[in-house]
Amino acid sequence: MAQEGKKRPPRTPLTPEEVADFVLLKKIREHKKIAKFRTTKAYKFFNIFNVVCFFIYCELFFCFLGPCHYQTHYTKNVQVNYGKQISELTYDRIVSSIKIISVDDNKYEFQVNEFIEPPPKFSIFEVGKDFLLQKEIKGSLSTSNHQYQIQRASPILFLSVFVAVFSFIFYSYNLNQNPHSLKAITSINAITVLVFLLI
Repeated sequence: MAQEGKKRPPRTPLTPEEVADFVLLKKIREHKKIAKFRTTKAYKFFNIFNVVCFFIYCELFFCFLGPCHYQTHYTKNVQVNYGKQISELTYDRIVSSIKIISVDDNKYEFQVNEFIEPPPKFSIFEVGKDFLLQKEIKGSLSTSNHQYQIQRASPILFLSVFVAVFSFIFYSYNLNQNPHSLKAITSINAITVLVFLLI
């Protein structure tokens, strides 16, 4: 009998109207929280920083595809790496990559993958940089009319495309309104730009 007296009374389930009021109350609180966060300096700074980073990524990619800042150099040492494919016309092996040491002792590796003549010693070659970060992303050789990607630019270009697409999706779904998700994308952008500066 004593144990029966200590039993907790059964809970009364909420009515549909009470559930609707509870959900509405939570939405109002969340809306007020977001509205308050949007008035802070952190919200404005983080969003401006993320938009600037997005344009940096786009600028790097478009400079790789189109015009960029070119500088002229001269070869001092040229090392050619050949692939397995052989031309049916000249029976030459395909050039997979060309490593160049310039006269000012800078090293460049061009991803070629074409049948071209290797550049001779003391010949002209050009290196293209983007306009904002001045990263060397592509170049051209005196023995070819084509432009080739510089090997060390591969991680920069990959991260630019990946994080730019990620940021676009992030902002398309208005996730920048949430403090936690906004801090997360800001951290990702900060780390990515820092990596760009260190590469």
